Amino acid sequence: MSTTVDTSHESMILTIDEAAAYLAIPKATLYTWRTRRAGFGPRAVKMGGCLRYRRADLDAWIVEHLEPAAGE
Repeated sequence: MSTTVDTSHESMILTIDEAAAYLAIPKATLYTWRTRRAGFGPRAVKMGGCLRYRRADLDAWIVEHLEPAAGE
């Protein structure tokens, strides 16, 4: 039986430190979004009691929060 592992960037699982670095924000901001602004921040998953973020979810969150271009 062979197992294939998707190693594309979109499927990467990031720690909270890596996710914060990817978004160029403090790690505390991600925690705040989860606790004080539930539903605002990017989707996360709990793995063994630790928060993890899929890079694809971070990218989708960025797209959802784009400001309209000037003149739109």
